[in-house]
Amino acid sequence: MVTIYLVRHGQTEWNVTGKMQGWGNGELTESGIRDALSLGNRLQDIPIDVIYSSTSKRAYQTAELIAGERTVPIIKDDRLREMSFGDWEGRLREEIEKEFSAEYKAFWETPHLYERNSGELFTDVLKRAEEMYKDIIASHPSETVLIVSHSIFLRILTAYLRKLSLDKLFTQTYIGNASLTKIQVTDGIPEFIFEGDRSHCEE
Repeated sequence: MVTIYLVRHGQTEWNVTGKMQGWGNGELTESGIRDALSLGNRLQDIPIDVIYSSTSKRAYQTAELIAGERTVPIIKDDRLREMSFGDWEGRLREEIEKEFSAEYKAFWETPHLYERNSGELFTDVLKRAEEMYKDIIASHPSETVLIVSHSIFLRILTAYLRKLSLDKLFTQTYIGNASLTKIQVTDGIPEFIFEGDRSHCEE
């Protein structure tokens, strides 16, 4: 059995102001730092064999805060980065919705039909999520793995594990900042123990 913990990075300044991040990066807020430290405290008695993190600063910093004084290795991997939003990155959501109304609507309501010439498609992220998951399962049999990534990436990964089509992507449990999801994989079958839990966070 492989135990996998999924974590979304802590709150960033761009989360607060409503900017799209993607491959861009907003700095962690004080709240984001506190929540990551609280999650590390919550997990302090759970043996974690390895941490995988997106190469984006907000995710890697969250991983470091969770690890704390542990000697557990943190492995950066570009495949865990958020979906690239192209020229939307760093811009306010309300501005994007006004200027690209059809594309923005498709992004949230019909992701399987979303198309743009800037950034990635949801199918692009699905390919790297599937590849990353299979590599982790193969590399860490009978171990406990913690993965720190991003909202859209984690939704796509959990949809893949549930065999959900992309049109159902946003029907899943909301993945908040610094939230924790636990999955146990037995004989290749994933079971969700809990999802999007933020009981360790300050509200």
